[in-house]
Amino acid sequence: MTIPLQSLLRNKVQLYKHYNLQDSTIDNWPFWMFEEVIKIINDIVEEENKDQKKQKDDSGMGNFNPSSYMKSMSNMSNKFKR
Repeated sequence: MTIPLQSLLRNKVQLYKHYNLQDSTIDNWPFWMFEEVIKIINDIVEEENKDQKKQKDDSGMGNFNPSSYMKSMSNMSNKFKR
């Protein structure tokens, strides 16, 4: 069973939790401002999730091309041969 304003309540709880805003602050905003703040926060969260996924993808698997490993190994060995 869902309550009619569950999404509104969920957004308010997110503001409490992540941004330390109080009920009195949020309740004094006009509704349009509340909506805009929620949109901005959702955009920020989406960007952060994309960045985290990109970092995970970049660092997770690496390059498994054997020739690139051999090139990097030969470059490293050239540094030690003097």
